[in-house]
This record gives sequence, structure tokens and C-alpha cells, in this order.
Amino acid sequence: MVIEACKEAKIEMMTGEYAVENNKLKITLEFPGIVVFDPMTLSSFIQEKKIVNTDLISYFNQYEDVGEEAITQGVIIPIYPIPNLDYTIVIKNEYDSLTSVPIDWRIFKTEPFPLKITSGLVIVSDISAIMDWDEEFFVNYEGNLENRTTLNDYTKIANGNYGVSIIGYCDPKKGLEADFGYILDFQRNEELPNFNFNKSIDEYDFIVDPLSK
Repeated sequence: MVIEACKEAKIEMMTGEYAVENNKLKITLEFPGIVVFDPMTLSSFIQEKKIVNTDLISYFNQYEDVGEEAITQGVIIPIYPIPNLDYTIVIKNEYDSLTSVPIDWRIFKTEPFPLKITSGLVIVSDISAIMDWDEEFFVNYEGNLENRTTLNDYTKIANGNYGVSIIGYCDPKKGLEADFGYILDFQRNEELPNFNFNKSIDEYDFIVDPLSK
């Protein structure tokens, strides 16, 4: 009876509102960066700020206060500059005690970035997604899966406020066959975590290049 109860509790945990669907993503970069976002959260922010320029990167660089707000309000998590490579993105949440990445492969771990999930969908994309924002495609992402490319991938996570730590990893053996990429560690909170701009995003060292010495 105890064993059965434990099995039932485990099943409930894995199928409950915190469960992650699709926890290993693959993306190819054409531009030197990754962006993580909920498409509805980003679309709502664009409408709220009355942004008509589809090149959001240029807009955020021109209006730095809006760019910083996009990060502090959990609208986007930018990861750049990084080499144009094929990356594995591992999605981890608070119920995952283990990941498939050995501890000694880990290169760095950031403080939590805020991310607000409002559609139950998180997209990880080449940063070109916000250099030429296609609202129709991304807001209706699941309906457009047959049209997507290797530049982006997605996972489903329950709505809420999250702190997302970025963990860079690379197989110490390195070389062309090395496993490398990022773990996105999602921790759900009542409020979004504070993000301190003590340095700009492009001053972070996010590089996990398996070909570097």
C-alpha cells in the first residue's frame, strides 16, 4: 500500500501543473545569440509600449530603458554574444533532482533572470526572432510547427512568475563531437526575481564553445 501511494504521488508530481513537457531542445544559430520568451508575454509588452518597429533589438538599443524593462519584467531572456553553433538546451524545473549533464561539465551559473509565462509556452530561439519579430508566427507557434525551422524550439511550462538561472556546460573532452549547451533552471515564485543591471548583457560571458582551447 505504501509503495502504491508513493507511485501515485510521483505520477501526480510529474503530470501536475509544474511538469515540463519536452525538456531537451535543439536549436541552430545563424546569429550570435539566443532569446528565451513566452510569445504572449512578449506580444503584450510590444502592444503596451506601442512598439511598431519589428527589429526589437534595434529598438531596445535605442531606448535602453525599455530594453531593460523587457528583462526586468520577465519578457525576454537574452543570451549573447555566443558563437553560431548548434546548441542543446536542457529545461530543468524545481522537481528535477537530476539532469543528464554531469556536474564537472558545468562552466558557469548565472543569477536568476525573471521570466513571466502567460501562455504555458516557452520558446528558445536564435536571436533573429527579435531582430525581425513575426507576431503571427510566434503567437500561434503550435499551429505553425510545420513551418518552423531549426532556429527555434519550444517547451510547455505552467503559467507563473519564474526565476531562470542559466547554466553553461560543455563536455571537457571538447571537439566536434562534444555535448554542449545550456541548462535553463526554472524556479517558480510568487513574484518575479529582481534583476540587477550591474553590467550590460553583452558583458556576460555565456560562451560554451567546444572548439575553443
